[in-house]
Parts: sequence; structure tokens; C-alpha cells
Amino acid sequence: MAIRDPKIQQWLESIRDNQMSRRQLLKRGAALGLAVPAVSSLLAACEDEADDDVVDDDAPAVEPEDDDTEDEVEPDDDHDDEEDDHDDEEPVDTDDDEEDDHDDDAVAEDGHEGGTLEVALIGEPPTLDAHQTTATIVAFIAWHIYEPLFTWDEDFQIAPELAAEHEVSDDGMTNTLHIREGITFHNGEDLTSEDVVASVERWAEISGLGGSLMENVDDIEIIDDHTIEFHMTEPYGAFAVALGRQNQGCAIYPASVIEESGDDSLSDHIGTGPYELVAREADQYIHVQRYEDYVSREEETSGYAGMKNQYIDEIYFRPVPDEAGRIAGLQAGDFHYLESIIPDHFESLQGDDNVVAEIMGTSGWAVFVMNNADGIFTDVTMRKAVQAAVDAEPVLQAGYGDGFFELDPGIMTTDTVWNSQVGAEYYNLGDPDLAAELLEEADYDGTPIRIMTTQEYQHQYNQAVMLEQQLADAGFEVDLEVFDWATLTERRNDETAWDIFTTSFSFRVDPIQLPMLQGTSWPGWWATDEKVELTNRLERETEFEDRYEVLEQLQELFYEEAPQVKIGDSLELSARSASVQNFTTPTQLQPAFWNVWLEEE
Repeated sequence: MAIRDPKIQQWLESIRDNQMSRRQLLKRGAALGLAVPAVSSLLAACEDEADDDVVDDDAPAVEPEDDDTEDEVEPDDDHDDEEDDHDDEEPVDTDDDEEDDHDDDAVAEDGHEGGTLEVALIGEPPTLDAHQTTATIVAFIAWHIYEPLFTWDEDFQIAPELAAEHEVSDDGMTNTLHIREGITFHNGEDLTSEDVVASVERWAEISGLGGSLMENVDDIEIIDDHTIEFHMTEPYGAFAVALGRQNQGCAIYPASVIEESGDDSLSDHIGTGPYELVAREADQYIHVQRYEDYVSREEETSGYAGMKNQYIDEIYFRPVPDEAGRIAGLQAGDFHYLESIIPDHFESLQGDDNVVAEIMGTSGWAVFVMNNADGIFTDVTMRKAVQAAVDAEPVLQAGYGDGFFELDPGIMTTDTVWNSQVGAEYYNLGDPDLAAELLEEADYDGTPIRIMTTQEYQHQYNQAVMLEQQLADAGFEVDLEVFDWATLTERRNDETAWDIFTTSFSFRVDPIQLPMLQGTSWPGWWATDEKVELTNRLERETEFEDRYEVLEQLQELFYEEAPQVKIGDSLELSARSASVQNFTTPTQLQPAFWNVWLEEE
């Protein structure tokens, strides 16, 4: 078969070079509008040159105990003749899966109403106002109460939620939103265009991504109760992405509540979601119950998109700061789901017949951020010396433990269509001799490198200790400074206070959501002209193929300019009671408990 498209040819070459899985190619082909059989034919053309099922030899194998680890993948009739024998990558869909002991893939028609779901949180959420914070714990609860205009399907493609239709003019200068009719808020008010505009404007005043969007909006015109036109100053291809489900996303609130609250925390927590807030007792519980007048979308459920069946009567989200207490409560049947678990408990939970413990995908990536604005790392050669010194695998082992991380150079993880291997030759070098040569080239004078970290996130501290040793082996002088997380996040805003700090970027669906790509003010201050120009293009391009090309240019620049050093991806761990049925949604943007029911013994 002749392959004329250079992008597809590059992807096929990535498969031959063990740099991309067949699953990733299928996702990317779908994003470009290629039918699955067409992509399968392209894969077949490679069979004589490379094995169909490719595994990254450098990535640690993840061995699930049974097919329960694959319950988020819907069967695909187009691939029932294909097999994927490798457990360390997301499986190619097949109708020939082994029997699932917990029957998590049961169809929605088998569900039944009733019961109370008990969820153990790591602590008390700071707010229930989704506009106010990027905190994961808030998004976890809030997206059961509120809804955005757009959300994500099982392949992390954008999908409508409260939007009925989204139209973009031929010149890209007008985005028209048609809002679903017949939707009511929990206070009984009808959802109208006025509520959407008030919510978008409030969110844009608080959120960095919202501010970036509104910088490209000339004015917003309400056409009628369910139609809005956003008149742009320039085309903005990421319009729907910016308004999609995410941490600190644009939840839609009643205009009446926004008028009372302004930019401060909400006076009332009212949304259009499948569950409404009943009560909140600090440090005890957040109680939500089924909203009886909820109007679901009618499309088949896919990821966070489509139909939402409200099988569960009510949900209690309970703060349980003690890790051992959460684990014991799950095993005793007091809790149905744990918000977070650490790898130390994972093996014991897998051995419990009453618990389903799974590795669900990547939760984000760990990174060492360098100060590009002040001090020794304003010199790119010095930054590249750090890049050369870092041996990622032992750093990740120290932070997460064997089997709970992946080595991958992409600034977008392998769970998304955006993952790329561009710049891989500069990733995970672990070469102290090269680092020493670069230090000599930069005329390094022995000035101590100040590394900020925290023990509140133990994995960050462990990774910083490994970095300290690797830099010392290359000839750096190092001062390791340990702070509580609140102090670190405050100090990192001071250009003069540090040289490197440790952190992680949580899972993002689209690259414009990465903090380092949202303008130039995020600590680290990667602000070169080429980076700014490319990020502006990434926001404004309208076609996936064009945006992906820009993403690859940004990733190449990320490795050439070395503003940060990516360490690797952490894996998302999930633990729930075996009584929780039909748990099929992804978890990277927090789990969703609609479409779930309980089968208590």
C-alpha cells in the first residue's frame, strides 16, 4: 500500500521503531477523520516489517491480575480479529476479552436504582466552587453537581454537554453556541443564554485559561434565550477545548447566583448536574442526592460524554485524611471508593476479593522546573547540563516504585492523541560525562544550585534526593531546600529565591491546558519568542493535524531550550468495592458516578 500522507507515514515509522502503540495510531487516525478500517489497513501494510503489537522495552510492565484493568475500554466490533497480548499498554479493543469477574462492562439496561455511595476523600475540599481552584479534590465532587458546555468522550475527543451545537464561521471569527433547551438548574430556574454568558465572564476573571480565551473575544452577543455568538478578534481553534471539562473548568451557574456572589465564592452551589447538593458539614461530609428533574443527553455513554443514568440515590463524600483509615474502611465495606491510594497499599488491595484495585492510566508527569528568568539557569547550556545529568528511571523508582510509572518523552501523555516522540534523543540521558562537558562549556564556577522540594508530597522529596545525587555526580554543587507545599508554591513566584523546584503536571487532555504553555507568567518563566509564537498558534489553529504539528514543534523546542526536565509519567491507581458496578468512565479527570449502581451482598 502506498502511504502518501507524511504524518501517517511518520506514525507508522514510530510503530516500527517501538515508539508508538497500535492503539495510539487508531486514536490519532480517528482524530484526523480516518475510518477505523482504513487505519487497520495501514497497520496491515506494516506486518511484514514490524510486529503488530509494540511495547516500549524501556517501560516497566504492568501485569493486571485479570481483565478488570481494562474495563474502561468499550468493545469495538471492527477489531474482533485482532489480539493484544501486552499488558503494559492500553489494549486494542476486541470482542474476545476474557470473562470479567466483576462484570464492570455490563450494559446500562442491567442497572437498577437505589443505594448510597460512600466515597473517602483525602481531606476537606477548600471550596465547592469549580471556578476558584485547580484542586483535583474539588473537581472530583463538583462535576457531579455542575456541568460544562463541553466534555470528553472515551478517546478524549471534545463532545457537547450543555451545548447543543457549536458552529464556527468560515473565517473563524464567530463562534455560535446553541444551548440545550428544557434544562433546569437545581433551584428550578431554566438554563438560558444569560446564565452561560454570566458564567463564562466570571470564570474568565478567575481562571488563567479563561482569561486567555477572553483576550481573543471582541464581544459576546446574546441572540436569543438559547443562542450566543462570540465575536473573536482572531480565530481561536481551541474554543471548545477551553470551555470543556477540566480542573478549574467553566461550570455553568445560574446568573442569579453569580450576581449575588461576584468573583467571590458562591453563595449557593447550584448547577444542572445529575446530583444536587443537600448538605455540607466541614470535615464530616458533602452530601448530594439525585436531581429528580435532571435531563440527560440521549447519546450513548462514551467516557464523560453522552447519557447519564442516575442509579445511585445519594452520595456521601467523606474527608478521611488518614491513609490507613481509608484502606481499612474500604476493606471493611464502609467505603465504596477511595479518592487516592499510594502504591504501598496496591498489592494488598489486589489480593482482596471484595475490592477492585486497578491501574487506570497516566495521572500526569513529574518534572524538574528550572528558573529561566534569573540566576544560573538563564544560560541554556547550564539547563542542558541538568537535562544530560538526569537518569529518569531511578528517580521515578524513588518517587513511585516499580510498576507505577512509565518512561516517555511526551509533554502530553500516551493516553491522549497528542503524545509525540519528538525530542526523545534528549530525554532520559543519564550521562554525567556529557553534563560535565556542558558545565565546562558554560564556565560553571561552582555556585550551589538551590533545589526546592517538599515532604508533603513524598514522591517529590524522594525524586529531589535522587536529583541531588545525580547533579553532584556530574560536578554541580547542590543545596537541597525542603519547605511545606504552601511555602514552596509561594516562594516559586520569587525569581530570586530558587534555581530548581519539583512538581508534577496533572493529566491534561489538550496541550493548551499545560501551565507552562498558558502565557509566560507561570513559575519557571519559559518566555522565548519562539515559544510564545508557537503557543499562540496552538490556540488559534482549527484543524487537529495543524495543531498537532505545532505541538510537535513546541515539544522539540522544549527539549532544545530545556526550560524544564521531564522525568516521566505516573500511573493512576483506583480502588473501589466490588459491589460498584458499571464503573466504565476514565479517571484521569476524576471518576464519575453516574451510570454506576450497587450490587450489595
